[in-house]
Amino acid sequence: MSKETSLEIEHESYMKQAIEAACQNLQRPFGALLLDSREGEVLATAVNRAYRNPVAHSELEVIHEATRKAGGDVRWQDCILYVTAEPCPMCMSGILWTGIPRVVYGSSIQTLRELDYRHIDLPAKEVVSRAKGDLQCELIGGVLEQECDALFAAAIKLDKKSR
Repeated sequence: MSKETSLEIEHESYMKQAIEAACQNLQRPFGALLLDSREGEVLATAVNRAYRNPVAHSELEVIHEATRKAGGDVRWQDCILYVTAEPCPMCMSGILWTGIPRVVYGSSIQTLRELDYRHIDLPAKEVVSRAKGDLQCELIGGVLEQECDALFAAAIKLDKKSR
């Protein structure tokens, strides 16, 4: 097995766990998992809780949870963040400020907009491209994209039924 294939399988495995987290909020299935890539340890998982706090997106929640669990002692430079959808500009900025060097996501902002999600049309790569100095991050999109897209499509249908 090539290193690239092995890495792809690893990304899919952790993305499945982010999807499991997302299933805790089927109306807004934004799930996140933060991995310490050096140790292979899952530091935290989180789900969108914007119904309680408008800025409680899963990416920021997983950062808060990892910080809480580790007492503020997280080696951000060794982390990989897995999320079911491409980070919005607010979340991508938070990710850059923490120094997380890699984000792996499923659904794209474009797909969310096509599904009629309320979203800011500014791709994560654009936010990263405007960052200076050491505020950089590798973005890997489309991991288990069909599974993630299906979650968001089902959530939109569920939301329309509840109106």
